[in-house]
Amino acid sequence: GEYLDPSLSPVLSQQKTKDGVGYCIHLGDKTVTWTDGFRFFMTTTLPNPHYAPETAVKVTLLNFSITREGLEEQMLALVVAKESPDLEERKNMLVVSNARMKKELKDTE
Repeated sequence: GEYLDPSLSPVLSQQKTKDGVGYCIHLGDKTVTWTDGFRFFMTTTLPNPHYAPETAVKVTLLNFSITREGLEEQMLALVVAKESPDLEERKNMLVVSNARMKKELKDTE
């Protein structure tokens, strides 16, 4: 899979801490004020990037060179996430569990 710098983890996981009236986030040795309107976008020139499941559950991946079937799958995933968040959470847990088991299998080989 593709590699993301570990220093992005607090942002991707939204690891906010209460700081007086608002929230802040720790980036390396700095503390930065968190704004609810903050959005983080990343782009790539790779035609079909693959990220580890641990990363995929933290972000929304958009593929602008998508097929009709792929777009239908993404739209269905969004509908399920909105209308059945418990099912979406279960799917995310299964993705992470599957990644953990694959790593465990690779480690035992």
